[in-house]
Amino acid sequence: MEWFDKSFAGLTTDELFRIYQLRAQVFNGEQESSYPDPDEQDRTARHLFCCDGSRVVAYARYFRAGKQVSFGRVVIQREYRGTGLSASLMTRLLTGIHRAFPGMEIIIHAQYYIQGYYAKYGFTPTGDPFTEAGRKHITMTHPAL
Repeated sequence: MEWFDKSFAGLTTDELFRIYQLRAQVFNGEQESSYPDPDEQDRTARHLFCCDGSRVVAYARYFRAGKQVSFGRVVIQREYRGTGLSASLMTRLLTGIHRAFPGMEIIIHAQYYIQGYYAKYGFTPTGDPFTEAGRKHITMTHPAL
């Protein structure tokens, strides 16, 4: 497996297609979400992804959000879940954030049911749960890296 961390302009059309394919498969298919995807944030985000051959099997994007940095669209291909790939994704994601946005606090909207997963990486919940894209979420923050 091979990891990539690219700007939007640095993505090939095939990589972009495979990223969108994975996101649609999981978020629109498995989770039945109907939020707009892709969105304008893709143009300014860094795109972190793992390929097994030509197949994108893990993905997340990260980007500046005002005076903070955020990430989202964190996804693992179904048959690769439970293999440790998500830990590699989070480690590489936090490393990429540290490299691209040093000294900036991280803020995310985490799906509520997986806030414990993000807590393992130093994120703490702030505020009350809210609904976003038809799912219960919570804001979580991480100190600057």
